[in-house]
Amino acid sequence: MRRWLAYGIYLPVFAFVLVFGLIPAFGLLAGSLTGDHGPTLAYYHQSMQGQFYRAFMTTFWLSVESGAIGLIWGAIIAWSVTRIHIPWVERMVTALSSTMANFAGLPLAIAFMATLGASGMLTNLINHVLFINLAQLGWNLASLQGLLVIYTTFQTPLAIILLLPALNSLETQWEEAVYTLGASIWTYLGRVVLPILLPGLFGTFALLFANSFSAYVTAYAISGGSINLLPLQIGYLIDGNVSLNIGLGDALAMEEMAVLAVSLGLFLLMSKLQSARMGRRKKSVAA
Repeated sequence: MRRWLAYGIYLPVFAFVLVFGLIPAFGLLAGSLTGDHGPTLAYYHQSMQGQFYRAFMTTFWLSVESGAIGLIWGAIIAWSVTRIHIPWVERMVTALSSTMANFAGLPLAIAFMATLGASGMLTNLINHVLFINLAQLGWNLASLQGLLVIYTTFQTPLAIILLLPALNSLETQWEEAVYTLGASIWTYLGRVVLPILLPGLFGTFALLFANSFSAYVTAYAISGGSINLLPLQIGYLIDGNVSLNIGLGDALAMEEMAVLAVSLGLFLLMSKLQSARMGRRKKSVAA
C-alpha cells in the first residue's frame, strides 16, 4: 500500500516529464528525420555545414569560455565566503547568488544595454570622467566579447551556489592536520582540497557549459541576430519568415539537446563521484 502511495505521489512528476520533456523530444526527432519524400538524414548533413557548423562552434567556445570564467570566479568567491566563517555573510551571498543566477534573459539584456551599451550610463560616465571612449577601444556589447561579459554575470552566481555546499563539507581538522605537519595553505589546497573537489569542479563546469549553450533570449536581445549562435539559428529556422525550415531546425535542436544531455549526465556522474570521494575521505580520517 505504501509503495503504491509513493508511486501516486511521483505520478505528477512523471507526467510532467512525459508531457513537457519526452513527447516534444520525440517530436523533434521525428521532424528531423522526415523530409518531403520520407525518412532522410539530409537535415543532419546540412546542419554540419556552412553557417550552421560555424554557429555550433561559436556557441561551443563561448560556452567553454564563460563556463571557465564563471567557475574560476565562483570558486574564488565561494572559498572566500567559507573562510571568513560569518553565517550572515554566507546567507547574503547565497541569496544574492540565487537571485543573480536567475536574472537572465530580457531583463539582463536591458540592464546591460542601460549600463554598458553604446549610450549606457557607465559608458558615458567613463567617457566624461576618465575621458576613455570604450567604443574606440573596441568595446561592443553586441559582440562575442560583450556576450562573454554578460554570460559571466549569471554563470558566476550559479557556480557559487553549486560550490558552496562542497566547500562547507570540508572538515576543519583536515586543514589543522596539514598545518600541524608544517605545510602551507598552498599544500592544503593542492594536496587535500583540489583532489577532493575535482569531480565537483568538473561537474559544475559541465552545468555552466550547458547553461550557456542553451541561452537564447539574452543573446537575441543583445545582438539582434548579428552573432551566429546555435540557439539563434534554431529560432530563425523554426520561427523565421524568410529562412523557415522546420526539419533543419529540429535537427539543430536535437544536436543541442544531445550536447545538453551529455553535460547533464557528466554533472550527475561527477556529483556522485564527489559524494563518494568525500565519504571515503571522512571514513579514512575517522578510522
